[in-house]
This record gives sequence, structure tokens and C-alpha cells, in this order.
Amino acid sequence: MDVGIPMHRTTPRYAWVLAGTHDAQGRGDAPEPRSEFDAFLGRYGGTLFSLSSGGVPGPVMPVLVRRFALAAQVTARSQGFDAILASGEDIGVPLALASMLRRSRVPIHMMFHGHHLDSYKLRRLAPVLRRLEHVHFHCLSESLKARTQAVLGIPDERCHATGYGVDTRYFGGAAFAADGPIVSAGAANRDYPTLVAAAGDLPVDVRVAADSTWMPPDAADADMRWPANVDIRSYGDYANLRGLYARARFVVVPLHPAQHACGYAVVAEAMAMQRAVIVTRTDIPPDFLVPGITGLFTEPGDVAGLNATIQRLLDAPGEAAAMGRRAREAMQADHSLERYCERLQRIVARSMAEPARSAAILCHGLP
Repeated sequence: MDVGIPMHRTTPRYAWVLAGTHDAQGRGDAPEPRSEFDAFLGRYGGTLFSLSSGGVPGPVMPVLVRRFALAAQVTARSQGFDAILASGEDIGVPLALASMLRRSRVPIHMMFHGHHLDSYKLRRLAPVLRRLEHVHFHCLSESLKARTQAVLGIPDERCHATGYGVDTRYFGGAAFAADGPIVSAGAANRDYPTLVAAAGDLPVDVRVAADSTWMPPDAADADMRWPANVDIRSYGDYANLRGLYARARFVVVPLHPAQHACGYAVVAEAMAMQRAVIVTRTDIPPDFLVPGITGLFTEPGDVAGLNATIQRLLDAPGEAAAMGRRAREAMQADHSLERYCERLQRIVARSMAEPARSAAILCHGLP
């Protein structure tokens, strides 16, 4: 069932489309951080679509088929909306193609993570996406915007470094924990063996909340023998994760090399919780971590470098605490969900005021 928020006719009509399912009945049973679509729809109103929406094929069908069916359903109703927002490129690209087939010019704004920039299929679609003047890309960082434009050629007026937003109310900050453990979290593209090699001999506990099915095999292997000071396991839910951040001395996010956005959520959550963060510098680093001010970068797979960086903060608790305070201030000022939604809405509003000027793509097939 679609989740809708009644609006007056004079209010912009937004649709937000998720690439996955959404269980409205189950939300609110336990406190959780708000998502970007929760915050945006709560503030500006609109209709939420997902794979749970009526008329979308069930889970017996391949997920790609279900996403294209959802895109077709939303596009068929597009004249009832002033703008359509997509949770990621995995649903944003199907929406763009569906709009081409139905000759819809309602602005489409997709949150872009860059996971598929190396995909042959996406690169083949680049000429189509460049010509669809109503389709916008919202990248999580300036570096991701630069790579997206280099790979797909999306013009500057439709490719935006909108950034990232975190629920600073839920992740509300906590006093510096001078005797706390080193904490890490997440599993996608994580390089926990490097973290363990760097911290396994240090006189400090290491606690890792690894709760994703995307954990690399070397980090997920149940037969791995971690040092006695290292504990890697699931923490079950967001409340436990928030409690783990609150107990942390600082947070480390070790990553494998990557040319897409990764680790942003944990970095943002930890910073909102008033924690200094050490993170591996990939090709697409988060804009909101400023080296030496709110955290520190290390290089991929550099055990000695990560060990030295961890030791630096262990030896200088005052520096770690100050970084954490500045991190919390930065997230509240510029990277809260409220500030993120304001940036996003301003860009979307401009696109509604400046409809696409060309329908040339309608006269061409795919390349």
C-alpha cells in the first residue's frame, strides 16, 4: 500500500520511490533513526512508493523485474506529481527509462551512490541519461559527482553534490569515553583484517558491530581466530549500535579500495555521536570528514599507518575528544537530515520551475 500524506493542491506534489520494500505497519515498534525519505516526506509531504506497493509483482519475481514494474507504475501516475525522487540509481535508472517510454517530463531526482559506474550496461545507457533533461543525479560527495560526470557525462546543471544527512536527534552525542573501546561498524566493503592487524596488539578493546549480509568473506569467516581484545559480532539493532558508539573512545572505519561511496553512514553516525573517526581514504571519500579537524584518514591496507593513527589518538585523548566535539558540531550545522532535506528540496524546486527544454530523446532508440 502506498503511504501518502494529504496535501493542498497548491503544495508541490512529491513522490518518493524506494528500491526495496517498506513495512509501514512495522515502523515505530522500536526507536530507529529517521531515513532521508522519512525526513523529507515528513517535512514537505508526498507519497511513498516501494516494492511493497500494490500492483508490484511479489518476491517470487526477480528484483530487477519488480523494480521496472514499480517504475512503470509510478510513471503511469507521474502527471499527479510535480517531482519524483528515487532512493538510488537501482530504481532511479528504471524510472528514467520508463519516463522516456511514456514521454513524461516530470522531474526525476535520484540519489546516486556510484555502485554501478563500472557497469557496462550503465555506461551504455550514458548517452540516453545525458539527453533526458528532466533526470537529475544527487551525489553523496563532490568526488562522487566528479566521477559520475567523468563516466556518464551528466551536465553540471543536473549533477549535484547534495551530500549526506544523518539523524542527529537519534544519534544525539555522548560525553567522551576516555577508557572506552575502539569501535567499528558495518560490513559492506569493510577491511576488518587490516583493523585487527593494526589494533590486535594494542592495550585497548576493539568492538565491531558487523550486521550486514555483504560482509567480505575474510571478515565473516567463523573460523577466524581474532585476538583476545577483539570482538566481532552482530549488535542486533540501532539502539545497541548507538549505545556502542556512546561507549567508544573513537571509531575506525577500515575499507577496501573503492570507486563508489562506502562507509558514509557509519562515519556520519559516529560523528553525530561526538566521536572522532579514523577512516580509510578511498577514491570517493566523504566530504564531511575534515582531516585533523573532525577525524583522520589512512590508506587502504596500510597496517602500520593505521596502527600509528590509532596510537596517536590513544596517546592524545584530549585531541580525540576535541575532534569528536567538532564532529558533532559539523553534523548538526551542515549534515543533519534537516539541512540535507533543505538542500535537496531547493534543487528539486528549481527543476520544477525549469521544465526540460528538449524532447529529442523521444526520437531516438537506445544506443
